[in-house]
Amino acid sequence: MTAPVRISVEHVTKRFVSGAVTVFEGLDLAVRDGEALCILGPSGCGKTTLLRCMHGLAGIDGGRIVIDGVEVRAPSRKVAMVFQHFGLMPWKRVRENVAYGLELAGASKATIAERVDRYVRLVGLVGFEDAYPYALSGGMQQRVGLARALAVDPQVLLMDEPFGSLDALTRELLQDEFLRIYQEHPRTMVFITHSIDEAIALGDRVVVLSARPARVRDILVVDIPRPRTVASVIADPRFVELRDRCWRLLRKEASWA
Repeated sequence: MTAPVRISVEHVTKRFVSGAVTVFEGLDLAVRDGEALCILGPSGCGKTTLLRCMHGLAGIDGGRIVIDGVEVRAPSRKVAMVFQHFGLMPWKRVRENVAYGLELAGASKATIAERVDRYVRLVGLVGFEDAYPYALSGGMQQRVGLARALAVDPQVLLMDEPFGSLDALTRELLQDEFLRIYQEHPRTMVFITHSIDEAIALGDRVVVLSARPARVRDILVVDIPRPRTVASVIADPRFVELRDRCWRLLRKEASWA
């Protein structure tokens, strides 16, 4: 039985520079309940902009975006976003950064303490609760950002290239860690990435967007069983077929190809 649609992008248009640049026009997309949907596309096609529109951080110029039957007009407490560049407050310790969203939501001190401890432990940062961001590696900072998003118990998780700025080894380790967390605590997720391998490893489906103005070129079903690790995905015979299909689609959209 197919899961119901959780996020509906309905004929959405977004323009910049007083309407001179059309990022996407008439874009349609559906994200199912409990699904991990990864989005690939050439640079500048509007992937991050689309995610910001889903979150209500950016307005749209046409169409509508609906989450759980409610049109998105502003950020919602049921939706959390993890940014590429961590978004941590340098004057706050790990514990305080993780607690920030809960404090904004008006959670009780007891709830904040329990959630912070739980998610610090979940992302493997026990012992670093009192450290400031400058004392953490990039991978550890991204773990703090993930813990902060998960602590508010969002029903929808939006991920904007969260591992894109990390070195290859740290990135793969965090991908495996994220797979573990997601498999233990599944939720609806939209994950933006430039990495074909990452999209296949993490996603239930992969959406490939065209160059600007973006449209959906194809949607691939990742029929590789869970639970997964990055290594198990790469070793699966289906991986090569999926990767080749994504690469061919993206190559056609590259302006220099």
